Amino acid sequence: MSGIAGWKTNVRAELDRLGQVFEARFGYPLEDGANFVSDADQVAQAGGSKPLLPPALALFYDEVGEVSLPDIHNGYFIHPASRFPSSVDWGLPVRVEADSIGSVATFGSDGGGGFFSLVSADCSAYYLPPGQVVDGIYSGGLGEPRKIAHDLSEFLDRLLVVIRDFVARGRTPGL
Repeated sequence: MSGIAGWKTNVRAELDRLGQVFEARFGYPLEDGANFVSDADQVAQAGGSKPLLPPALALFYDEVGEVSLPDIHNGYFIHPASRFPSSVDWGLPVRVEADSIGSVATFGSDGGGGFFSLVSADCSAYYLPPGQVVDGIYSGGLGEPRKIAHDLSEFLDRLLVVIRDFVARGRTPGL
């Protein structure tokens, strides 16, 4: 088992382990069903047109529908592919003016208002700190955008390490 299917299986196993230790560690239970990795939406894939996505994200969404991890660190979310055709309507960046990054596909966010985006030019993953997004244009925020992975695969690997770290210790430095 490898690739995205393996990543999904590993995250689900970590979430099962988290459910076993969370309440004892933090003093309250996990919210039922809040932390999950969903399967791809087969109905949406079969009918209608797919949003235009970078190839790495298209492969991801062939296997995974959505990721919701509100109880890992300050929260991590990978949005469903259905948000892409109307990213601007969702308040997601489609272009980053800060650092002249250019066009992006914003695929996720954290619980603190930051975004995770793939740069169209080279498919590297960036973290965009909380900031202003007007008409899909991110012009900067509470810090500089920073490259956090060379590609989506490295981003997913790093996220899995963060999840494992949090499950094992109850804390993590994050991405």
